[in-house]
Amino acid sequence: MTGLLIFVTVWVVCAAIVAGVLGRVAHRGDTEELGSTFDWDIDTLDHEVSNDN
Repeated sequence: MTGLLIFVTVWVVCAAIVAGVLGRVAHRGDTEELGSTFDWDIDTLDHEVSNDN
């Protein structure tokens, strides 16, 4: 039982590391490849788009 708990703990830690790396890669891709250096305020954008109609 202890071995299973260790395996699950290691698996979760590895998954968290991979998720963090993939998140950073996606963020870097958004800022560098698309040329976007802005931090978007979604609430403001939604308000502006809804007023355009």
